[in-house]
Amino acid sequence: MAENQNEEVRVEGPGDENRSIISYVNPFYGHIGLGEKLLFTKYFATLTRAGISVLRSMGTLSRQMKTWRFRKVIWDTKVDVEGGMPLHVCFKRNEDIFGLLYSNLIKVGEESGRLYNVLERLSALLERQIAIRRRVIGAMTYPLIISFVALGVVLFLMLFVIPQFANLFQQFGQELPWITQVVIDTSSFLGNNVLNILAAGLAFVVVMYQIGQTTRGHYAFDWIRLRIPVFGTLSQKYIVALYSRNLATLFESGINIITAMKISNEAIENYIIRDSLQDVVKEVEGGIPIARALAKINIMPELSTQMIEVGEESGNLDEMLEKVAEFYEDEINFLIDQITALVEPAFIVVIGVIVGIIVLAMYLPIFRMARVVTGGSTAGGALPGAM
Repeated sequence: MAENQNEEVRVEGPGDENRSIISYVNPFYGHIGLGEKLLFTKYFATLTRAGISVLRSMGTLSRQMKTWRFRKVIWDTKVDVEGGMPLHVCFKRNEDIFGLLYSNLIKVGEESGRLYNVLERLSALLERQIAIRRRVIGAMTYPLIISFVALGVVLFLMLFVIPQFANLFQQFGQELPWITQVVIDTSSFLGNNVLNILAAGLAFVVVMYQIGQTTRGHYAFDWIRLRIPVFGTLSQKYIVALYSRNLATLFESGINIITAMKISNEAIENYIIRDSLQDVVKEVEGGIPIARALAKINIMPELSTQMIEVGEESGNLDEMLEKVAEFYEDEINFLIDQITALVEPAFIVVIGVIVGIIVLAMYLPIFRMARVVTGGSTAGGALPGAM
């Protein structure tokens, strides 16, 4: 018994976590991702379905999670529930991890005695969210990866190949074509200032990150994200799909529509769209139908607002919201397929043009010197015959 108590204290105490020195400079240390929350929800649903009590489930799950911070949160939840605190209140106290939607659905499950059903619904919701989020992030990351590869190729040529040609041309002492001179000057500038450029780039990233942490900076970056060609549309569709799916899940679980809309708004990370949807809540609170209020902010197309209007009139709003979410998810998948199909050829062309210009710039002087050497040899060979 004493051994078990010691083990429980060990799980609870953060001081027992063996942290490496690198972890103190790792900004993602202790971060709890959607994947781990999904794993926790699935395990919790399985244990609940098997008839295991919440206390035993929390005790077991506190030892199964990967992230130390998550293990401690679950253990603290077990302690609080053991002390008489409702489960949904414990989740709400950790709103930064679980969110309002999670705690409110847990509350519905507790009060209705259908906690397992709610956990199953949360698992399905998280699975869809993870799947669509991975596709969106993948679509946005792919061009960045290709850009870094292209930049690496160009830097290799500029820092290691071009200087060799520059030394060769210097030995001949001839005037170089303007394009060759521009490429050599660029290569020389990069080689002499590579550390300064890296430091400036790092400083720029740090400054942009700090600006993004402020409210005004967050608004500015959100505004820019929504206006980036193609990717802005993709980001907006992802947000609307997530909002519709969350709203449908909450409304289907028995939460009134105003509360469900407020909770769904909290899950939106883009401040611009969140503010617009907050205006929708105010309109609905004033008695305006949801579809008409959504039509005013121009976030959803007319087809989606018409579907919501039909759902309001027929009493099947949750079903129509699910269809809106599915519609947007299909739109996202189609848009991602288009981006993937177009980005790769476009970058191949861009890289080909850049490398082609560099190659042309380096070989133009060589061709000129070859003509000079050939002309000189021919002239030199003709003189003895003339004599």
